[in-house]
Amino acid sequence: MSDYDIEDTLCKAFVMTLGSGMPNYRTVSDMIGWIRRQASIEGERISEDYIYGCIPLYINFLFNKA
Repeated sequence: MSDYDIEDTLCKAFVMTLGSGMPNYRTVSDMIGWIRRQASIEGERISEDYIYGCIPLYINFLFNKA
């Protein structure tokens, strides 16, 4: 894992790519924690591509949790 700026990449993904605003602070914090845990479990290095790939997986995670 690295000290990659996950929040900055999420902001870029939501605002520039998805054309929406950022979720609230708690949601973003939970998502950052989930991304870090997944990267650790998978032995993956956190990068912009990894974070972008995690967004739909996190949405599915939330859906399945509900």
